[in-house]
Amino acid sequence: MYWIAFFSQTGSEIVELSNEIERKPDLILTNNKDVSTHHPHIALLSVPMYVADHDGLMKFLRSNFNNPKEVLITLHGYLRIIPPDICERFEIYNGHPGYITAYPELKGKDPQVRAWEGKYNWVGCVIHKVTAGVDEGPIEEQTGVPNTAMSLDELYSLLKRKSLYLWVMFMWRKLNENSDKRRSVSR
Repeated sequence: MYWIAFFSQTGSEIVELSNEIERKPDLILTNNKDVSTHHPHIALLSVPMYVADHDGLMKFLRSNFNNPKEVLITLHGYLRIIPPDICERFEIYNGHPGYITAYPELKGKDPQVRAWEGKYNWVGCVIHKVTAGVDEGPIEEQTGVPNTAMSLDELYSLLKRKSLYLWVMFMWRKLNENSDKRRSVSR
């Protein structure tokens, strides 16, 4: 399976995930044109990276992948809404730092801040399939924990660790599913 990872911020989660699963994305796409804000090790992954504005990235996807069913796209802090035609064409998953299975009102931007300000008793993360509705797709992985954070920064740190854990579980499952499919086809 060809893996494309998206980011808008630093790409740190892609670096950490790649190290944990010992597998690099085949391609990284970002709308963050300020290379000085990228994680310092993202370049060390030695993965091709395409940098463009959101519309340019969507155009790139539309015109460069003839068999989108063989492409897995993961979003790691990608801060733009994926158009419906791309959602329908590709298998796309997003990590969301809001425990939306327990608190659906945490869908959308900055759920960590809203959970902190609302003094939520539980916090968590999900990985969901990307659909045309924002944070509306089926949940693939989730975790919730009691909110013991003493500060907003501590909450960010807690959710970052939980999100990485979910991504590791998700990617191991996805990569094993695909190797199982290849084995059954070759028999």
